Amino acid sequence: MIRALRVTSSPRTPTPTLPTCRRAPPPPPPPPAPAPPAAGRRVLGCHLRCRATLAAAAAAAAPMGQLQQQQQLRRDLYPHTEPYDFGFLKVSGVHTIYYEQSGNPQGHPVVFLHGGPGAGTSPGNRRFFDPEFFRIVLFDQVFGGSWGSTLALAYSESHPDKVTGIVLRGIFLVRKKELDWFYEGGAAAIFPDAWEPFRDFIPEDERNCFIAAYSKRLTSSDADVQAFARIENHYFVNKGFLPSDSHLLDNVDKIRHIKAFIVQGRYDVCCPMMSAWDLHKAWPEAEFKMVPDAGHSANEVGVAAELVSANEKLKSMLTK
Repeated sequence: MIRALRVTSSPRTPTPTLPTCRRAPPPPPPPPAPAPPAAGRRVLGCHLRCRATLAAAAAAAAPMGQLQQQQQLRRDLYPHTEPYDFGFLKVSGVHTIYYEQSGNPQGHPVVFLHGGPGAGTSPGNRRFFDPEFFRIVLFDQVFGGSWGSTLALAYSESHPDKVTGIVLRGIFLVRKKELDWFYEGGAAAIFPDAWEPFRDFIPEDERNCFIAAYSKRLTSSDADVQAFARIENHYFVNKGFLPSDSHLLDNVDKIRHIKAFIVQGRYDVCCPMMSAWDLHKAWPEAEFKMVPDAGHSANEVGVAAELVSANEKLKSMLTK
């Protein structure tokens, strides 16, 4: 939960500011506005790093059929809403990001930080929040899940006075061992069939660092796939632009006073549980929820339910 937000696409860009808004209880929301034009939105699916995790999630959820999962999600999440405001925000001389606001314009602002980097937002992201209570702000290219947890921690540690609560999912701290796990062969122990084509595309004499090797070769006939792959690789080649490998854990003392929730799927192959566990040990004041039969996706039944529960607890805290 953020009283005033400044989000940047990278540490090198200026910081746009959203106004402070703290009223409780808020008035009812206005009637929904028309949906934004299709040309103004580009919704990307789960990013490439997560495809293996989706397979693991599907296996973990096998006892519950697809229809039952969809029905459970409809029960757990809030109804679909349309944004009352949307547009493009210029954050540097060369960079513009899509944004939208939905829910209650006079409500407590909550900012959803998606994964990636560069995975994009989707209309379903609005459904984790009570639209009568929250002013729901979504950004493209920047609540934090996966890479969003990285951004949420980095922002909160830099501006602890601006944040009243944090909900994190699929923890990613951009440490070398996390990048090595996914790109240098760790996850290959679970998905050797996916790893071998990824490995074999690179000549043997360049396999000492697959991130660097692929940064030379990121081409695709699909412009969206190419752009996303280059964004993600650029951040990882530069270690997320963080000052040190353990920077986010080293600065937890700055946010220890903030009410926080950590939600982690046990079988998250994209952002394995070791990172969430390390954050939990460094920050025991944060409420830690491990979902035993889930992977990485926020839309898995158990993960979605815990995210909604965390947001409801924050709502109760803000109305006291």
